[in-house]
Amino acid sequence: MSSPSRPRAGWDDAPPKQRARTYYAATTWIYRWAWGSSFHFAPLVAGHSRRAAIAAYESRIADCLEVEPGATVLDLGCGIGGPAQAVAARTGARVVAINATPEQLLAMPRRWRQPEGRIAPIGGDFQALPLATAVADGAFAFEALCHAVDLGATFREVRRVLRPGAVLCFSDWCLTASFDPGNREHMDLRRTIESSYGVVRLRSHAEWRQGLAEAGFVIERLADAAGDEAEPWYRALQPRDRSLDGLARASWSRTLQESLLRIAERLGLAPPGTGSAVRSLRAGTVALVRAGELGIFTPMLFARCHNPDVG
Repeated sequence: MSSPSRPRAGWDDAPPKQRARTYYAATTWIYRWAWGSSFHFAPLVAGHSRRAAIAAYESRIADCLEVEPGATVLDLGCGIGGPAQAVAARTGARVVAINATPEQLLAMPRRWRQPEGRIAPIGGDFQALPLATAVADGAFAFEALCHAVDLGATFREVRRVLRPGAVLCFSDWCLTASFDPGNREHMDLRRTIESSYGVVRLRSHAEWRQGLAEAGFVIERLADAAGDEAEPWYRALQPRDRSLDGLARASWSRTLQESLLRIAERLGLAPPGTGSAVRSLRAGTVALVRAGELGIFTPMLFARCHNPDVG
């Protein structure tokens, strides 16, 4: 099967360290419309909505942290705060929500970032967290660490700010053992996913493990959470049911949405570059589904590890 055509995205020319920020500055409003306040995949269960699956996965990550009420937890790459709010509500912890994209922090619902609230949003880079050493009781991330340019440096920095014994849990994008760099279709799909979603380079399971181990984390679990689901993960990108959420993912609906957004851009009702952003995301969706069908990619590499008591 031929791979999807790859339209050039507006963020392709951004320097590697700025690519994710440029990408999310252009696409966050689209994600809010399509995904709500949580921009991540989750194990699907037949008969349950995608949003219910996302809520259940956020609760799973929250429980994985094993923190007490009043603890300080980091959300690494917080988006507009959906997972941070869920973890704060589940655990009673104070969540320091870190994001290098100001547009996303500004889009966070105001009620979540009130001074008396449990979420403290701050701007920051994974490789230079604006935090003192050993101040956090735990950390989590949903599909954000894949944007790290230097994964080893990122994990070392995360470990620096965690207290001894603190847990790091995350779910992220990963090439599976079935990915073959000598297969042209596999490589085309990889490049399309990277380009469409502002990822500098997708990593393998071995690379994720190496990054964690070299940073000094003790790895307790590193496995594909998509294996826990009753439905393939990529069904979240397809019309699973007759709900509005499902209908919005039908091919005819996506085509209509793209046409309406192009018109809105011409009329000045949508930001400049909307048309190209939507085309790039659509190509990415096709690539994700195909990569899922081939079994060469998962968006849910689940990790649980901890900062040992001694460095």
